[in-house]
Amino acid sequence: LVQFNGTNYVTSFFDNIPGGIFEGASFADCDVPTPTPTFTPTPTFTPTATFTPTATFTPTATSTATATFTPTATSTATATFTPTPTPTPTSTVCGALGSCTPPYPFVSSSPRTNVAFNESEVLRAFKVSTTSDGCTPLQLQMFYNDEHAMTLGVRQTQVKTCAGTTVTGNYPVSPMVNHPADHVDNPMTGATEAQGGVDPSGRPMPPEVFITDLDTFPGSSNPLAGDWQYGGTGIPPNQVFGTWKAAVSTLDQTVTPNVITVTPDADPVVNNWNLDGVCPGPDCPDPVPTPTPTNQGYGAECRWNISSLNLTPGHHYRFYFIVHDGDQNKTGGDSGQACVFLTMPGSPPPASPTPTASPTPTATPTATPGTFIVGTKTLSSKSVTVSVFNGTGASQVLTTLSISWPQATNHNLTKITLGTTTIYNTSTASPLTNAVLLGTTAQRTIAAGSCGTVTFTFTSNVDTNANDYTGSLHFNPYGDVTILP
Repeated sequence: LVQFNGTNYVTSFFDNIPGGIFEGASFADCDVPTPTPTFTPTPTFTPTATFTPTATFTPTATSTATATFTPTATSTATATFTPTPTPTPTSTVCGALGSCTPPYPFVSSSPRTNVAFNESEVLRAFKVSTTSDGCTPLQLQMFYNDEHAMTLGVRQTQVKTCAGTTVTGNYPVSPMVNHPADHVDNPMTGATEAQGGVDPSGRPMPPEVFITDLDTFPGSSNPLAGDWQYGGTGIPPNQVFGTWKAAVSTLDQTVTPNVITVTPDADPVVNNWNLDGVCPGPDCPDPVPTPTPTNQGYGAECRWNISSLNLTPGHHYRFYFIVHDGDQNKTGGDSGQACVFLTMPGSPPPASPTPTASPTPTATPTATPGTFIVGTKTLSSKSVTVSVFNGTGASQVLTTLSISWPQATNHNLTKITLGTTTIYNTSTASPLTNAVLLGTTAQRTIAAGSCGTVTFTFTSNVDTNANDYTGSLHFNPYGDVTILP
């Protein structure tokens, strides 16, 4: 059992045999088989029965990272990198977790390695559950506790521009149904990184585990290769217990550089270390690690099924965790990190006589084509006003427009303006289609990254239900932009 005591992660033994090696699993003892003599994963890494990943992994000023595990093929870590040495793990094939200390932050050519974590104490303990013989790991368990409920994911993304704040996506996050504690299998964790489900530092908001296989390249050369900092892909949990909540992420494009703000939902009822969820049931009771970790009011547990992680028998793994608390009031985002080691039981597959795999270059993200964002819509008095943000990356000229409205309420349209320029002034009954516009090309141009406000003025007070209207603007070279309803 690995627990956080407020300063360090402490390893506890379920069966501390004098003179023995790190043995046992969650609740049972087992004899530790000797790895087969023919196991030689790579020429540079030969684990033994007391597998010791390199405790002194310290990039120096002259170490040149390769494109296989850093963002830049020629990146060179600086001499200021002196991470805390990782304690030597003594994981065995019987599934006990070895303690580990993440080295982040440290300065390198990749900005991600220098991102600080300010809430790591919320990760209170880790366990691995096993079969009855204690030698086959079944689930990896992570325990969280803080003064606010754990953030399970981002349920909505927004963008703030000069045209106002616009919702850009809604994503499902499994809600709590039972209080004070609940349980969900295969929880929905909201927006992905690509969809904007990240904190101000770019880290994924859901609780996730990142895996490095220390017996295969690139993990055999860099034990941090699978971490988020090196481009690894996080895996959300298969189960969540206790309390949790969702959040809203807003990208503010009115400032340079752009700023992300994450606003979590309100906390649920305090559950302390009650993780049982729906009782009675197959998951009750859900035991808390012994001794009971620190309790600040909101406890949660995340589980990952070992069978779903595609782990190789006989290989040694480093699991790296990222989690976010429920207030998100610190610069860069309130996030915690931790890591543990695990050895999978069984014999490793025969090593290939010659390397057959080449490192895959990091994919270059494809730029998403720019677009218009329709912002604030105001229907009041005798006017309908709509703001639009030109996010296309190029200047756009308004060439024509169309609109329909409730004629019986608004009566005739009398004028249309773009900003302060009148672009239409003929009294017209609904609908107006492909209007011929007034003003110069310059007066009808919205520059890239700028906003334009179109105001429609009517004879009478307007219908205030936007769904009673249709409307679109046509820009050159972009095309049509729907503004109503």
